[in-house]
Amino acid sequence: MSKSFTSEQTNTQRYSWYSVVKGAKDALLELSAFERGLHILWLLGPFVLLIERSPADIWLTTLALAFVVRAVMLREGGFLKIFWVRAAFVFWCVCLLSAALSTSPAYALGEAVGWIRFPLFAMATTFWLGRDRRLLYAMLIATALGLLIMCGILTAEIIIEGQKGGRLTWPYGDHVPGNYLAKVGLPAFTTMVALAVAFEGRLAALSGILALFTMFLSLMTGERINFLILACGGMLAGLVWRPRWRRYAALVLVEVLAVVIAFQAMPDMSNRYIERFVNQLPTDGVDSPYYRAMAPGILAFEQAPVFGIGTGNFRNMCPAIIAGTSGLDCHPHPHNFYIQMAGETGIAGLVTGTIFLWSMIWVCFSVSLGRRENVVLATAWVIPFGLFWPISSTADFFGQWNNIFMWSAVAIALAATNLANGTPKE
Repeated sequence: MSKSFTSEQTNTQRYSWYSVVKGAKDALLELSAFERGLHILWLLGPFVLLIERSPADIWLTTLALAFVVRAVMLREGGFLKIFWVRAAFVFWCVCLLSAALSTSPAYALGEAVGWIRFPLFAMATTFWLGRDRRLLYAMLIATALGLLIMCGILTAEIIIEGQKGGRLTWPYGDHVPGNYLAKVGLPAFTTMVALAVAFEGRLAALSGILALFTMFLSLMTGERINFLILACGGMLAGLVWRPRWRRYAALVLVEVLAVVIAFQAMPDMSNRYIERFVNQLPTDGVDSPYYRAMAPGILAFEQAPVFGIGTGNFRNMCPAIIAGTSGLDCHPHPHNFYIQMAGETGIAGLVTGTIFLWSMIWVCFSVSLGRRENVVLATAWVIPFGLFWPISSTADFFGQWNNIFMWSAVAIALAATNLANGTPKE
């Protein structure tokens, strides 16, 4: 038996569902009853996020606060030495200062204070809940199951109701199911694509089929940016971990053909994803809805360049900001993380926020360079890289629903750094 075949067989066994479930069960039994309950609650996250924003927020906030209380009681402050953690708190302090100095400090301080629960959840996952690789792998399985359930829900919607205005809305009743696929499901999706192009056999086939099915349903949701996150994230993940080039080329070809066939069968969808998308790019000034939405954020920065107009204040102050300027639109946020940070927290927030976001990308990327044999670790950096890409249209950086989806994925990516040597990467 060849060495390469033996290695592949070992890796396939490592990622089998049975071994992951057994490992998670053993890991949970090693914990105290209280700790076990919190870890089980964490593992239920992908299913809680299928319900609605309030239960999902309660889930995330509970675990974030439990981490803080636990760290204080056990006097565990070693995580505060990690650069991205320090960067998070520096950025948060700037957000608080910006809010306090704004013309609407009460509202802005509420937004700034509440936002820290998302980075705290990432810290909880990285330095506590996802520290044991057996439980981290279990969370990936749970995420894959949640992704499969969402695919089933969206398939049922297509069969029963069909698209509504080129969009899907189940199970939330809002145009956000693509957010779940592209953000909550991204850690499982990137891992599945990497496995599909690296392995042979049932694991590779199952991973490839589920990845393609997820891509198709993301297309059907009509959420263009989320579809691009999945498509680009998947292609990048397939490249960074031992790709077999023929399999990679075949997977990309099948994806492209599936999209082409869908566009041919549904011309309205083709128009939404190609003609309308290209025509709406912010290259034609006020003729572009992206420009009309983003430009007020730039005006907000010009009006308060140092500390901005206050964290979260854009949604309330936008009409006053664009007064006297024609052709611009007011939305709750300017549809770009970096423009929003600049407008709401000024140059101070833009600099510290950018350092914070890219420090998370860097720690995932730098750790993956030294441990290429682990698919989860090797592809982890793709997750924050795709979600924090600076020139994409985005949801509200300080908002609730988008952050719950997004930080559930970022937290898993950061926790994957534990797979390098058992300790978080500084």
